[in-house]
Amino acid sequence: MNKLEGLSPSSVELWEQCPKKFYEQKMMGRSGGTSESALMGTFVHLVLEKLMQLPAEERTIDRTRLIATESWEEFTGSQEWISWVEETGFNDTRGFKEKSWQSINGYHGMENPKEVEVVATERFMSATIEGVPVRGIIDRLDSDVLGGTVVVDYKTGKVSSPAFQAPKLRQLNIYAALVEEVDGKRPDEARLLFTTFSWMVDTKVTAKSVNAAVETLSRVWSEIDRALQDDMFEAKAGALCGWCPFVAECPEGATEVQIRMKAGRLKPSAPAWDLIGGKALDFLPS
Repeated sequence: MNKLEGLSPSSVELWEQCPKKFYEQKMMGRSGGTSESALMGTFVHLVLEKLMQLPAEERTIDRTRLIATESWEEFTGSQEWISWVEETGFNDTRGFKEKSWQSINGYHGMENPKEVEVVATERFMSATIEGVPVRGIIDRLDSDVLGGTVVVDYKTGKVSSPAFQAPKLRQLNIYAALVEEVDGKRPDEARLLFTTFSWMVDTKVTAKSVNAAVETLSRVWSEIDRALQDDMFEAKAGALCGWCPFVAECPEGATEVQIRMKAGRLKPSAPAWDLIGGKALDFLPS
């Protein structure tokens, strides 16, 4: 029997990325720490959530600025922010605010919030789908002009190229499966809003797309069960090892990172430079 309480769309993608990283985060409860970009995403989501809870006519850019100002004290009073500042010594509050506002303002550049018919914001949903317990928080549910439901997910990071959008679109279809299971009606559309870059990605939600997402859910759930039974969560080495907080403890990941370092294929921004750098770890070949 699986020891997990359930899967979320993000945990499915974490498993697909690397079962060993999944084990550290989901089974052992190790977050690996947070980051400035993750915290910025939290703040932007908070501001947009409050904005879209207002009556449509009040969703102006000036009101958004006021919400951001009023939310700042709440956000910086959170334990997540306080702990991160203490651990990192972060002191560029001005830069953080500027980048956050760029993302918030970018939202206004892609749609008129006054014209959006919001059904729900930050809605938590849970259900058992094909034997798999699934849960997740949907950033926003809208109603379109024909009365259909639209699943909306905010992204504050860089825009994924079409070749790398599949995981994010699959997450949207898992959310759609949750909505269908709980509300009894499948959404008609799903939307990624890359707020920082004012870039929108729309996708139709179909029986085929939802079924494919549910098949992935079932497969991942079964693979986790087998990994638990065998007590073996294998690493999946690749380019993302450079951003894994556990890479210094992972022979496969550390080897991959050092190969990329030597070949000049590891980006200067990769945290692995600080986690490993030029250190010769015991399990690495000389």
